[in-house]
Amino acid sequence: METFITPVMALVVVGAISIILLSFGFFMAKRMSKGSNDFLYAGRNVGLALSTATLIAAWITGNTTMSAPEQGYAIGIIACFAYATAGLSLCIFAPLALRIKKIMPNGCTSGDFIRCRYGKPAWAVFLIISAWYFLGFLMTQAMAGGILLQALSGLEYKVGMLIIMIVCTIYALNGGLKAILSTDFILSMLILGVLFITAILAFVYFKPSMVYQGVMSAKPELMNLISGTGIMYLGSNFLFACGEIFHSNIWWQRIYAANEKVAAKSFILSGLIWTTVPIVAGSLAFVAVANGYAVPQVNMVFPIVVSKLLGPAGAILVLIIIYSALASTVSSVLTSSANLLVQDIYKSLLHPDADDETIVKYVRYTMVGLAILAIILVWSPKNSMYQVLYLTGSAVAATIWPMAYGIFNRKTNKTAVVIAMICSMIFGLIAYFSISSYAAPIVSATLGMIIIVVGTKLAPDNSFRWKDLNEQVTAAVKKTIRGGISMEPTLYMSQGVFSVLIIVVLIGLGFTCVLLLSMLFKELKDKTLW
Repeated sequence: METFITPVMALVVVGAISIILLSFGFFMAKRMSKGSNDFLYAGRNVGLALSTATLIAAWITGNTTMSAPEQGYAIGIIACFAYATAGLSLCIFAPLALRIKKIMPNGCTSGDFIRCRYGKPAWAVFLIISAWYFLGFLMTQAMAGGILLQALSGLEYKVGMLIIMIVCTIYALNGGLKAILSTDFILSMLILGVLFITAILAFVYFKPSMVYQGVMSAKPELMNLISGTGIMYLGSNFLFACGEIFHSNIWWQRIYAANEKVAAKSFILSGLIWTTVPIVAGSLAFVAVANGYAVPQVNMVFPIVVSKLLGPAGAILVLIIIYSALASTVSSVLTSSANLLVQDIYKSLLHPDADDETIVKYVRYTMVGLAILAIILVWSPKNSMYQVLYLTGSAVAATIWPMAYGIFNRKTNKTAVVIAMICSMIFGLIAYFSISSYAAPIVSATLGMIIIVVGTKLAPDNSFRWKDLNEQVTAAVKKTIRGGISMEPTLYMSQGVFSVLIIVVLIGLGFTCVLLLSMLFKELKDKTLW
């Protein structure tokens, strides 16, 4: 397999970023208190700049930078737009984030809401879904580290996978969420800035018009805006992303960490900024098609394209972008998932009187355990990162309506919620294997909505009171501190529209870098960063 930089150079770049991360983690560990409030929630008063940046960095995952080009290469231009709808899920979650801050200001996890709102049966199902999802998510990020270094330098897959998991685990163990939030701003700027430079260089070298003509000559179906598979993927990815955001403790932990005045704003801003990233990264897949680049594995589209275009310098840029994205995401997943398991199982079920230091200690133990389990599960690489993640699609989509309906509707039927989550998972999995992986979230979310809405209409729960939700949480806190493309209609994107699209998203990406920096300087000046 062709390589673009030497293994030594790859290790030097990765080593430099790792040293910066680990040094910052140790530095933050010395500055923060030993309590769970700092380690898990960064003091619960984070400002707009850091709150926005950490949402961007956490959502720009190894999947965004490697799977978006994979989907563009396999499905076409509509897949880039479909992937971008995941940014809209952040925006849609904004009113829910504001509502959560109001009704559960002292909350600790997403599981708190399910347990206090619907009871233990729903809570048990929710914990199974959460564990299923974050293990799948961690697996894809670990895979991305191994595939990245293998594609660029020829290093053994296992070496790259182990490096990303070991470094991020040590970093998260020491600094906690406060360190993650601080470095997330740096990492988000690094990712956005370097991606902007990479895309500019790529489309200066190969003008959008040349790329468009090359694609239309080689695989014109990739410019079809009404591809059957593409349209299914459009709806599927949006629902899947909503399920991820609505249920995952990554995002709930950041709600509880943010100042109430900025929580909703940060989700809207980060969602709008994030939408440019998969379009820019995904569009580079068309350069590979236009130039007939050999892609041995679809996961490798992005690193191969940029490295072929820009040589060793491009390979280093790709390494910086993806490794930074992985560092942010892996540390976030480890912290939030360990927090969920410890708060919801160890503390709520086994030791309600556990103190702050004990909680932090067991969160650290759980992080190590999750990292080891993820390493074992991806010791041998899988064919497609995105298909691994989509195997969780039926589960995460099953949580959309229990979250959204239950946050706003006081009379949501508890039994209907339990039945909806179980049935949605089962029938979503059936759809995954019998129809297409993209059908799973659609079937799951649709069925869940019908069961919950009808169940609540027929048997509304009149006993629940909103104040009960925060009272229960506060009392607990006080004790602590597959388908293919067949013959189908076509509507090809024109060359002019393609060229304008590339220019617009590049301008948008550049503008976001300036916007984030201006927000940071303003909050530093006003002393509202934390």
